[in-house]
Formats: sequence, structure tokens, C-alpha cells
Amino acid sequence: MNIFVASILFLVLHVSAGESVTAAVDSARVVYKERGERTTIWIEPGTYCEELTIDVPGLSLKNASKKPSIGLRNGGVEADPEAVRLTWYYGHGYQYKSMGSRVNYGGSRERRWNASVLVTAPDFYAENIIFENSFNLYVCEKEAADSLVDISQSDMPWTAKERPKKVMPERPKEVGSTEVQKKKYRERAAAISFTEGATNARLKNCRAVGRQDVLYGDEGASIYWEGGILAGGVDFIFGAMTMCVNKATIVANINGEKGDKCYIAAGRSEEGKRGMLFYKCHIRLATEDELKPSVTTLRTSKTVGEKVVKEQVKEYPKSRKQSVWLARPWRWWGETVWAYTTWDEGVLNSEGWSLGLVKDKEGYNADDPCPNSYEYKSQDKSEGRPSWVRVLSKPVLPDGTKIDPKKWIVP
Repeated sequence: MNIFVASILFLVLHVSAGESVTAAVDSARVVYKERGERTTIWIEPGTYCEELTIDVPGLSLKNASKKPSIGLRNGGVEADPEAVRLTWYYGHGYQYKSMGSRVNYGGSRERRWNASVLVTAPDFYAENIIFENSFNLYVCEKEAADSLVDISQSDMPWTAKERPKKVMPERPKEVGSTEVQKKKYRERAAAISFTEGATNARLKNCRAVGRQDVLYGDEGASIYWEGGILAGGVDFIFGAMTMCVNKATIVANINGEKGDKCYIAAGRSEEGKRGMLFYKCHIRLATEDELKPSVTTLRTSKTVGEKVVKEQVKEYPKSRKQSVWLARPWRWWGETVWAYTTWDEGVLNSEGWSLGLVKDKEGYNADDPCPNSYEYKSQDKSEGRPSWVRVLSKPVLPDGTKIDPKKWIVP
């Protein structure tokens, strides 16, 4: 790791492939405590498999490549040669030996939904970085070398609410296996989480990728996401944070299995607090380079000469259409706004919004279940939406707030 002191108020660190990003953050923490300097860490392309905590104010992570990429290959197992990928493999449902006495759970636990990268300090900045949790994507080398036990069978200090009732399936151990993309393995595994101290976080042309619960934010966190890609499946942008997603690509990580659906946003902002704004975003399905599609093996027969020959044929899903919902509010008051939204043909379910997380829960009112759900100038003019979704006629919320990404996050 190279260290360059650019000025009395600005420190630059350089991480080469194979080195530790955590070590660079440790160095930045020491310097910040001594002199209060902001730090930029330039990271050479490569995959960095480590749990990372950003607890240094004013820290920036940047891809050091001259031609930075956030692309994925081989069903999401590999990153492009010019990409910087920060990843880890813990997911809820299993207790890993490498955790020691640490309890593996999300929510108020220390890693906030098992986040690969946990941001706890203000003024974080990232550019051209992939934030990933491989748990629901592929088996990485470190997971294959680790040992684990189903947490429903473990003796860790669970509360009655935390201990799962179901028995988790045995995970494959083959490095690179995408078997874990199947729904039976699906559990909470955040790529990046923000605590209440993560104010004024800004991410430009980055990628957050996983399947269930990918990007999380506490109440008090404020996040501005510009460009790049947000990819996931179930409630994958979730929490009580204030967040603006401006001109990003939203990728539905669904593989064609029966019942595999995508719910993008799950907001639970408190009453009177700003929630999530999605502004001029485009929604599409994951490609085969990004996610392995579900495969059905068919046994067929054909006649060759005078013999009947049996063969196996792999059939890929022909359609994953109408499997995406814009939002599934986590609490009835959770504010979610979609403005100028576009999507590939047939991707969005016509209803577009779901009550799956709030129906019959605290504060539920069947006549007006989620009053802070808004759309403005969607591609289909918001046709077919539930009655509780406010389809706005102008870019202004009922409280007078203008739908403006530059003003949504107040530093």
C-alpha cells in the first residue's frame, strides 16, 4: 500500500491487487484521528473479499483503472478485468465458524443485515466500485473453505423472534457454484449498509449486487446514488434512510424459477421524514452474464435410423415478464417516489406496487394502506396501479416538496 500526502487536509492511499482495503482504511483512521484529514483510497482492479467497515469521516473509494468498469461476467461469478469488486459471503440462515462468537443476524446486530461493506461515518464517497454479497450469487473460495451450521440448530443466543423455524438447505461447497441462486437458498445478505451516522453518503457510477436485501439504510442515513447499477431481487433497496437514486439502471435479479419475483424498494421512513426518490431510472432484467438463468432439463426421444434415442435437453426460461414491482412498503408510512421511470417492454407488473409487507400489520388501514407512495410520469402513465398509489399530475408532493434530486438530500 502506497501513501501520498497531497496536502495538509487531504491524504491519498493506493491499494494494489492482492492487498487489503481494510488495511488502507485502518491507516486513514489513524491519520484522521491525528490531523482530521480527508482520505481518498485508489484501488487497483480486482476482487477484494473482506468485510469492510467505513468508520472514517470523509473517506473516498475510487477505482484506479484508467478505463473503470462495473461489469460482471459468467453469471455474476467474475468481474470485468477493469472492475473493483468489494465482496463477502455471510448471509442470514447459517452460523459460520469464522464468525467465532459473533451472532449472525441483521437488523440491529453489528453488521446491519450481514453487510459486506458497512458505512458508519459521514461524507462517504465511492466511484466506479462494485459492492457485492456473494451469498445468493455464487460460492466464493473463502466460503468453500469455511464451515457452517444451520442457525436453527445452533446454540447461539437468539431471541425467540430471531431464531428461524425452517431448516436451511445444505449449501454447495464447489467454488464458483451458482446453485445458491435458487430460491431455496434465498436469505438476507446485504452488499452495503448505512447506519444512522452515515450522513451525506454519495456514490457515483457504482454497482450494488445481490438477491435479497442488498442495500440497507438506518433512519438518519442520507444517501445520494448517481448512475451505475442497483441489482437485486427481494426488497433489495430497503430501510428508513433518506435516499435519492438518480438516473441509475435497476436490474431485476430473477432467474425464471416459478414464483421468482422482484420487489425493488421497501421503505420504512418515519412519519414526517423523507424516504426514497427514484428519478429517471430504467428497469431491466438481468442478463445471462449477470445471473445464471434457471434451467429445466427435458427428457425427449428422437428417431435415428431405426432406433429411438433418448436424450436430455436443457430449456432456459423464455420469459420473466411482469415479475417486477416498484415497491413493497415496509411500513405504511414509508415514503417512496418514482418519477420519470422507464423499463424494458413487459418487465413491470401492471399493478406495480405490493402490500405484502404491511397488510394487517401495525397502522394498517385498508382504505388508505400506504399514503406516501407516489408516481410521476411513468412510462405507462401509471395505468393499473392500486388506488392507494398517488399518481401526481405535477412534480410536487402534497406537502409542497418538489421532486428534484438535487434538493432531496440535505447535507
